[in-house]
Amino acid sequence: MRKEAVFILLLIIAVVAVLSLSNRFSQGTETDARKFFSEDLARTYPDADVREILSSVQVGEGSSAYYLLSARVSYNLSTPCPTRLEVAYYYPPQSFVARRPQQLVGSCRVCGGASGSCVLSYAEEAIIASHTDPAASQVRDFLSLYPDAKPSVSLLPSWQSASNVWQVNWTAGSYGLSAYLSQGEGRLLEIQPMPLPSSP
Repeated sequence: MRKEAVFILLLIIAVVAVLSLSNRFSQGTETDARKFFSEDLARTYPDADVREILSSVQVGEGSSAYYLLSARVSYNLSTPCPTRLEVAYYYPPQSFVARRPQQLVGSCRVCGGASGSCVLSYAEEAIIASHTDPAASQVRDFLSLYPDAKPSVSLLPSWQSASNVWQVNWTAGSYGLSAYLSQGEGRLLEIQPMPLPSSP
């Protein structure tokens, strides 16, 4: 009888330990969450130019914890009118109502089409503003002459006396223009011819 009681007690401890470990492993890690989200983004947005996870936050503790991840999905980055979506994801998948992707940039407008200055938060907005700003007639003329021109964009910590300036380079063959835009004021600062390397 004594051996049977010890055996049953050990069996109960083993079952509790197995259930505890399986709960911990079924919860998943941040690495699992990022991998699963990356795979889902690739399946859902196969034609996107960029699929980039921006953040991953653990919500809650213990067995009820989950991760809330957000990602950038961008299309048409080599055109004058790119689009940017923000996608949110729960891992492990929850029984919550799924959040729809939110379009942050699109329709070739910045700041939702509002007039006046605004913050150019995203590279896609900088590309659009570089040719839609009222003072950007030189870039518009360049794009009319070279409709296949491609943009590249970077955020400069400082440029001349301004800080946080988007530099949008438009190139077509051996020709190019650089447009400089204030991120915080959302306006064009200057347009310069871009020196391009000559072919050997």
